[in-house]
Amino acid sequence: MRLKKLSKFTLLAASAMVALAMAAGSYKLAYHMQKGQRLNYVTSFTVDETTEMMGQEQNTRVNSKALLHVDVEDVDKAGNITFVHALDSLYLEVKSPQLDSTLRNPEGMIGKRTRQVIDAHGKRLKSAMVDSMKLGAMMGQLTRLTALRMLDLPEKEVKIGDSWAKSMPDTSERPGGRMVVKLDLTYTASAEVDTLGYKCLRIAYKGTMAIKGDWKQMGMNFFLEGEGPNSGTAYFAIKEGVLVAQLADLQLENTIALTGQMNMTLPNSSSSKTAMVLTK
Repeated sequence: MRLKKLSKFTLLAASAMVALAMAAGSYKLAYHMQKGQRLNYVTSFTVDETTEMMGQEQNTRVNSKALLHVDVEDVDKAGNITFVHALDSLYLEVKSPQLDSTLRNPEGMIGKRTRQVIDAHGKRLKSAMVDSMKLGAMMGQLTRLTALRMLDLPEKEVKIGDSWAKSMPDTSERPGGRMVVKLDLTYTASAEVDTLGYKCLRIAYKGTMAIKGDWKQMGMNFFLEGEGPNSGTAYFAIKEGVLVAQLADLQLENTIALTGQMNMTLPNSSSSKTAMVLTK
């Protein structure tokens, strides 16, 4: 009889602990993408850029909307996820001293695949282009804005109001060279919300982004360095383990150096707003 009472007490205590944990809103976040799964996203960005050349300011504004897909190729025993992503369509409005045009599905970008490997918490382990691109200088710069980066998740359980920091150096190949990006961000779990039919954890983040890149084009060597504040909000589906939406604001102060046929250094500043939303 005492054992039965003890068992009932233990069961009640365990149930109470689970109820308390749920009430406390603890979240163990991880990606649960499955082999063979396809995710489709709508992305958009607006960029305002100013470059000083020979004492004159040149202003560029770019508006874009794109459709991209993510195909999951493999998920290993450790939970590492291998996927490829590519643009299905791209619409661009570009206004600059060199170009004032609307571009639809520019040649050299549509369908060009990039393969990534991330761990279960979104940390990028590998990134490499599968298909080569032959792009001009401006379109080459846009590959940085259309690049896909998954949200970095905390490795420990978090509650509403909890914060965690991530420092993420990342190197990726780009047409004719490479780009190194370093993010130092602080994330905060702000609320549980219903978003696009998913029960999501809303995560706010802010910090800094630093970039460094080099590439060759038309016999010239280009070197880029920049840094600025980065902030945004992401929505992560708790049960499904997928990124549902991400909105970001980025400010950068850059220096672009050219060597080769001519040598010059160009101060450059940019402001961008980006969005990525999962579609069904």
